[in-house]
Amino acid sequence: MKFIIRFLIKIATVIGLSYLLPAIWSGFSNPIVFSPLDAVKVALVLTVLNTFIKPIIKIFALPITCITLGLFSLVISAAMVVLTDNILDGFQVGGWLAALIFSLSFSFISATVEKFIVDEE
Repeated sequence: MKFIIRFLIKIATVIGLSYLLPAIWSGFSNPIVFSPLDAVKVALVLTVLNTFIKPIIKIFALPITCITLGLFSLVISAAMVVLTDNILDGFQVGGWLAALIFSLSFSFISATVEKFIVDEE
């Protein structure tokens, strides 16, 4: 049950960011997600990439992550968003900086909401 709630929070976060980020910064194309079904696809692909691919990339990038004092992990997170952009047609990010901002916003909002809703029990 917690997995379903977490997944619904991720979907809501993707939909919210697709309306919020273009209103704040003109570097995002409007809209980021073209339909609610695309938001479900984005949440699913990001979840799969962050679960299976990101840890492998982090292991290989450990030396450069140590040299940059962990800042390279932000690049890896942005790369997951760019990879999601390349995989899905209904998701559009305007470049690496936009992917970094989306990734940071997505992680912060979904983790905060999950902390208050899911982990409260």
